[in-house]
Amino acid sequence: MDYPQFDKTIHEQTKLKILTYVSSKHRCTFMELKENLHLTSGNLSIQLKTLEEKKLITQVKTIEKRKTNTTITITKAGKESLFTYLEEMEHLLSLIKEGIS
Repeated sequence: MDYPQFDKTIHEQTKLKILTYVSSKHRCTFMELKENLHLTSGNLSIQLKTLEEKKLITQVKTIEKRKTNTTITITKAGKESLFTYLEEMEHLLSLIKEGIS
């Protein structure tokens, strides 16, 4: 049987949530992610750093009214990796369905 080889970075729950959210919005802010995904600032920062190092997202930091504002955007490679991951998940589901019937 041909089992999928999931990307370990994307397969981790929090990173998958981040990529899915950012992909659906095209871009969002750090605070938007933090609030909507119910993450702490520290956890979100670490997750974003890893995703950026893997070139799956970009972060742009600006200063507005003496506060740092971070905008997160999914990269082309990030979208491709996410879609590949989802296709692999669909393949896994089809294998499970075949086993049930």
